[in-house]
Amino acid sequence: MKIRVDFLIHIERNKSTYADESVLLQIQCDVIMNRDRHLCTWGLNYMNPEQTLLNPDLPVPLYHQLKNVMLEKIQKGQWSAGFCIPTETELMNMYGISRTTVRQAVTALEQAGYLSKKQGQGTFVKSGRLVERLGRLTGFAEEMLQQGYVPSAQLISFEEVKDVDRMNDRGLFHIPQLPKDTSWININRIRLADGEPIAVERSFWPKDIADLLQQEDLSSVAFYTVLERNGIYLQEADENIASINAGREDAKHLKIQVGSALIQIERSTMDTNRRLIEHTYTRYRGDRYIYHVKLRR
Repeated sequence: MKIRVDFLIHIERNKSTYADESVLLQIQCDVIMNRDRHLCTWGLNYMNPEQTLLNPDLPVPLYHQLKNVMLEKIQKGQWSAGFCIPTETELMNMYGISRTTVRQAVTALEQAGYLSKKQGQGTFVKSGRLVERLGRLTGFAEEMLQQGYVPSAQLISFEEVKDVDRMNDRGLFHIPQLPKDTSWININRIRLADGEPIAVERSFWPKDIADLLQQEDLSSVAFYTVLERNGIYLQEADENIASINAGREDAKHLKIQVGSALIQIERSTMDTNRRLIEHTYTRYRGDRYIYHVKLRR
């Protein structure tokens, strides 16, 4: 009975994946009436017409084989972003494997950033990772817009830097020795793409530039655009890239577990007058962000 119930739930969730509505309705009626026990099996096969049988004789573990089958469906677009994948019971019956094997495969894809579980709803395919290409001096908003996402931000704090050593002691990041002949302002924001938290941005700006930024809506403004609008043009930046684990504060802002993998980008930006106008630490979710580098020889 449970197999029939799970199958019906899956059909309801994914009606849009069936091209022929009459076939869908026939499957539903046949399963409900239980005219033939084999109809359930046929329905599951119909749901996955390109079913790949797993081979227990291969040296590759079954869960890894299943993971590769599911990953291929995601990468080929058969399971697009937002698609609710078959339930554990459905996958068990489709491939003749144990619940433990299914869970291992799904967990592996979750940890790799391809799937996301929603309690009481199912397991869904996540949006692809956001890609930033190294070698171009752009901001978060520009990168997101170029990839078709709507960028936004949530302001955490806006404060004057009075004691660098005290801020370093907080352990969130290490502030370099900023030029002492300038007053500096620290602006901390959560960066979002289509409303989803992607990164925590902690930036330091000379006070005269921070005053310009403060006049804008810090929940939506692209800092570099404001600078150029005021005649301040960027020339170059140095970046250091490191992998770190999320602490309690970053985890809270990004809605992830403590210890999750983050990509930290430390950037120092110079304007066309060779003045240091920005020092920023941005910590991106490792499951949602990837950096692309193209090398030539």
